[in-house]
Amino acid sequence: MGEEVELAVLFADVVGSTRLYERMGDQRARDMVALCIDVMRSATEHCGGTVIKTMGDEVMATFPSAEAALNAAAQMQKQISAHTQLRVEASRSR
Repeated sequence: MGEEVELAVLFADVVGSTRLYERMGDQRARDMVALCIDVMRSATEHCGGTVIKTMGDEVMATFPSAEAALNAAAQMQKQISAHTQLRVEASRSR
């Protein structure tokens, strides 16, 4: 048998993406979801994790510890919130 390895698995998705498509239209919603996936991927890598796969608006990632996964999740929320706020402000100024 192989050596046991401890790791944490994180599933993250864009909450309300169906509503996002209805409200923004296909192209703008796809762009927003792609931005969110990029942010999730970046936060995962920054915290020492590995993206195993993406599925639509979801990311599945592994981390060497639960603490690293928690840090990545917090970073994802913070960065996506900041990006979303910037986009809302930019669209209002048009």
